[in-house]
Amino acid sequence: MKNKTLIVCAALLLLIFIAFGTYAWYIYFLRLGGTSSSSQNNNVVYKNGDIIFKDDGNSVYDADAKSIEDANISEVPAYNFQVINNRDTKGTYELYIEDLPVNEVEDGCTEESLLKRSDLKYQLTLNGKVLKEDFLSNINDNILDKREIEVNTTNSYSLKVYIHDGAVDWFSKHYHYKVVLKK
Repeated sequence: MKNKTLIVCAALLLLIFIAFGTYAWYIYFLRLGGTSSSSQNNNVVYKNGDIIFKDDGNSVYDADAKSIEDANISEVPAYNFQVINNRDTKGTYELYIEDLPVNEVEDGCTEESLLKRSDLKYQLTLNGKVLKEDFLSNINDNILDKREIEVNTTNSYSLKVYIHDGAVDWFSKHYHYKVVLKK
């Protein structure tokens, strides 16, 4: 009788240990993304060696509202991010813009409701100065920017992606993207 009670207690303790371990694993790896990224005040930080990419976590462009003329670009919400060099030497980096697949953003978007890059324009600002303005479809090899960065320097970017006023069939459509840092 005493052995059965010990076995039952041990089984219950083992079950509780497995349940808590599974829950801790879920919280750390699935909800928080493990060690590859961290979230703090809606900022997302990605490290690529000593060059760091930090963004505001708002990289999904939702184009339900209206098309915009170039003169009204100030109405477009900006995606803000920084590239920070914490190295002891100069570094180089490239920023890529990548389309996100429809299943990666949970907003009910389908292949039919995605905007084409040819319907979108962008404005890239670096440290308060407009760096590039063009159609998104004219970006070669998805390279948004490529440059050197000095020691202990931060480059602050602002990216505005918007439906150009010449676009056709854009109502209730979306474009999803992310900016990726590569050294």
